[in-house]
Amino acid sequence: MAAGEDGLRLRNPLAEDEAFLRTSVLDSLSRRAEYNLAHMQRNVRLFEIGTVFAAERDPGSGAPLERVRVGAVILGQRRPSHFTEPRPPLFDAWDAKALGVNLARAAYPRGTIALAAGANEALWTLTVDGIDAGEVKLLALDAPVWAATAYGIEIELPATGLAPSLHERYVPIPAMPSMQVDLALVVPDGTTAASVEALIREEAGELLESLVLFDEFRGAGVPEGNRSLAWALTFRHRERTLREKEINGRTSKILTSLEKSLGIRQRTT
Repeated sequence: MAAGEDGLRLRNPLAEDEAFLRTSVLDSLSRRAEYNLAHMQRNVRLFEIGTVFAAERDPGSGAPLERVRVGAVILGQRRPSHFTEPRPPLFDAWDAKALGVNLARAAYPRGTIALAAGANEALWTLTVDGIDAGEVKLLALDAPVWAATAYGIEIELPATGLAPSLHERYVPIPAMPSMQVDLALVVPDGTTAASVEALIREEAGELLESLVLFDEFRGAGVPEGNRSLAWALTFRHRERTLREKEINGRTSKILTSLEKSLGIRQRTT
């Protein structure tokens, strides 16, 4: 490795555009955010815990100093669209600030967290017990004109590491495609959406990945004393591609159970 203006350069990099050891996890996260935007994914929330390298050398081994940091990138809507809120507000600087403080508190539960106004693209700097630990900043991405403002947070983690959590479970990002089914149902006013959802989940089984209520309608085609509620059902198998036949079968099972148990039928007009 050799030191350069952009950091530590590898003598034999696998790719010329990946020739330098990174000095910030936000470098990698920014590229991932740009990839998402290039594929029309405008609402992005990414994080990484990883190693960065400093130009300084370890006095003993002479190797570049390594540090472990957590980084996050947010842009776009704060929460998914819903029929009660078709256009949720976008992430702003205050959301990024709050996320930065929460990350710092999780990393240093017994430390004193403080923020100070930053300079240039840095909105705030974070300190723990008076020592610089990270920053909240604006990110300059190679982004389409329609993309929202992007914010980045990066915090250095303590050398002692973090206490393991007993309540968080990592689920790998699925590699198999999903199938979505939209169901518009005529639901009596006395029947709650929660009871309908509970029955749908029970009948849909383990292939149901998500269930989202996205529309409510009263009017033409819906009998008095009822309303039309529409759900989006997303099915996915983590190891294989789903067949249309099996999803049609589960959908029919759901509709049959809804009609028998709750007197609910599918809306067809």
